[in-house]
Amino acid sequence: MASLRQRSVHSKDNDNEVKMDGNGQFIDLASLSSQSNQPPPMYRAIRFFFKICLHSFYGNVEVEGTENIAPDNYPAILVSNHSNSLTDAIAILSTVPPKSRSMIRMTAKDTFWHQPGVFNYVIKSAGTIPIKRRKDYDNQKVDNADAMGALIDSLGAGSCVCMFPEGISRYHPRLAPFKPGVAMIASDTLAKFQDKPEFSLTIMTSSINYLHREKFRSDVLITFHAPIVLTPQHDANLFSTNKEERTEAIKKLTELLESTVRSNLLDAQDWGTVRVGHVARKIYAGHLGTRISVGQYVRLTRKFVAAFGHHQQVATTNEKKEDGDSSGDSDSSSEQTVNGMDHEAIFKIDTLAKDLAYYQDQLDFYHLKDYRIKQGKPPTKVLLGKLFQRFLLACLLSTMCIPGLILWAPVFIAVKYKEKQIRQKGPLEDNLDEIAQYKLMISTFFLPQIWGFWVLMTFPIAMVSGPGIVVLMWLTIRWLEDLIHNAKSMLSLLRLLFMTQDTMYSLRDTRQELAGRVHEFAVKQLGLPDDPEELVKENKTRTANVGWLGKLSGSYFSIKRRRRKDWNEVMRLHDVSHYD
Repeated sequence: MASLRQRSVHSKDNDNEVKMDGNGQFIDLASLSSQSNQPPPMYRAIRFFFKICLHSFYGNVEVEGTENIAPDNYPAILVSNHSNSLTDAIAILSTVPPKSRSMIRMTAKDTFWHQPGVFNYVIKSAGTIPIKRRKDYDNQKVDNADAMGALIDSLGAGSCVCMFPEGISRYHPRLAPFKPGVAMIASDTLAKFQDKPEFSLTIMTSSINYLHREKFRSDVLITFHAPIVLTPQHDANLFSTNKEERTEAIKKLTELLESTVRSNLLDAQDWGTVRVGHVARKIYAGHLGTRISVGQYVRLTRKFVAAFGHHQQVATTNEKKEDGDSSGDSDSSSEQTVNGMDHEAIFKIDTLAKDLAYYQDQLDFYHLKDYRIKQGKPPTKVLLGKLFQRFLLACLLSTMCIPGLILWAPVFIAVKYKEKQIRQKGPLEDNLDEIAQYKLMISTFFLPQIWGFWVLMTFPIAMVSGPGIVVLMWLTIRWLEDLIHNAKSMLSLLRLLFMTQDTMYSLRDTRQELAGRVHEFAVKQLGLPDDPEELVKENKTRTANVGWLGKLSGSYFSIKRRRRKDWNEVMRLHDVSHYD
């Protein structure tokens, strides 16, 4: 769609003026409705609360591209993938800087308006627009005319509306095909304001990557892409009276939105491909650890995932072609290549993927990390010394955690019970995306009550115990993270202690052979640097392990997050290498 333009937005520090690359400009429509986009006090409170919840549940939330967010009073639609139920909305509301956009209106299923509950009240109080879904009405036809009218009027007044074009949240490695709803709303909005030559509608796209969406203290990457600016003058085909022309324009806009969101996601046909991509990234650049940003980590892994995923598609096409050409009348050139890949290349990539999966199976069987195999088995005295050190640290951290764990016990018990219920409900694709949402809801319900109960129990010293309980509970989480990390290290050292040298030699030989093949594949096929250390130089974010005393505390303890060797680590006694 030639008329669609993606540009970067650069706002001045204390000015409403906005500059954009290209010829388009955001148009300030504050004169239409000066109060329409001022967030109510409840919205501000909800956004602040959501931010606390998001940064408490997830260990690291990295945000990219906030300069691409259209500022207040510029009509905008924010589009994102939808893989983690209501947590996606929380992530969007929490990470869009208020200075960039003071209020974002969400859309949500209208059943929230018909049910009681604190969470439903929160949704309704956040300026959310209700949308009827056919699946909530026995697949009967629903009428959203009033909701669409309110949404378009809101856009006309300069609001920003967030929508999830997949139409449903699901736990799946593949982004669902986008529905044309956003493009149709853009079409209707441009048609309504076509008599205003200065009118423009900005469509902002974002990609949300949860490294382990339902895992406590895992990591999140949110990327805002360059916006698409639509104007009645340049994009008249979106509201053309010619039905075919309008339909085609809506289709192309929908495809552009989907491809842009997909461009920064770990997107694959199945979880096995995602797993193999992680193993390849780990062998190629695992030693970089958290010296690269979460964004670099995701994009590096995505290169491998996309390559193995493309190979699968090509291999499938090849098999179908061979089946169809069994009569012997096929073109000789097509027998040699499929989509630019010959049979030998396909075979090599297929073999590499299988060998990587087998290697990860071996690591899972022995419960060891890749870097342990790379380093080899240390002498027995060294292993025993490290085990003793970690045992002492485990005793210290366990003692420090006990008081806080008493406070956290109701939350942990309720969360595990609810998670067990969800996993038993049915297919993971339909239910597992709700786990993080319910963990946040349960914590929201219990934590104020826990705090209030213990403040009452210590009422004579409430001025001290009130903030003290908050600090203790947060430090307990941090100590617990380090305790689990320490315990996991102890288990690895114990396995190394009892592992035979023959087994270690076999694993090291396998890894060394794989490392050469992965490196060749990364450099020659994916265009990655010959020296992975070059990626560290590109990291413009802050160093991950920086604590309250700078480098000294960062090497041991940080209040914000635990020490880790890789962004893929989670708060578990074992590495999570299976994602299904």
